[in-house]
Amino acid sequence: MHDLFTPYWQTTLPPTASWQVPWLVATGSLTQSLQQVCQQAFQVQVLQHEFIAAPAFICEDLMIQPTEHVLQRQVLLCDGDKPLVFACSLLPEAALQGRYQALRELGSRPLGHWIFSEPILKRQTMLFAELPSQAALFKNLNKLTETSLLGRKTLFIGADKPLLVSEFFLPALKASSGDSYGV
Repeated sequence: MHDLFTPYWQTTLPPTASWQVPWLVATGSLTQSLQQVCQQAFQVQVLQHEFIAAPAFICEDLMIQPTEHVLQRQVLLCDGDKPLVFACSLLPEAALQGRYQALRELGSRPLGHWIFSEPILKRQTMLFAELPSQAALFKNLNKLTETSLLGRKTLFIGADKPLLVSEFFLPALKASSGDSYGV
């Protein structure tokens, strides 16, 4: 998770293959766009969904104290059983009250559908990075043959505390989408 807060992250796109650019810069629901390019049923495979003590390095971005907890959710967004995107979200426990309580028990439902159905939530910041595939963040991914993965991270504001969502685009997405973006 520390990889989400390293100097790799920047406001400009790193050098990238042309097929990745529309996916990286899109501001709409990634889930909805993926569903449009899926040839099989869209699925969310949950790798991790648990509350953890907030590491000190995320507290400022999420506007929380080091004594607070965050819900760490890692999932694969899949075309059938073929992973297209790896996503890691950090949701402050303090934000998961009232109308946001449902986020505690998402299960295999996509977080993106929920975020984009809440008009109060707005994308504040989007940063981009190319992280080495051996980064600790990717430890739950099997059979990574790439040396690095391109991704983006976004802070969504409007809840009591910001929500951090990061998404990394896997090579199978190119095969599923060809040269077209799913919108």
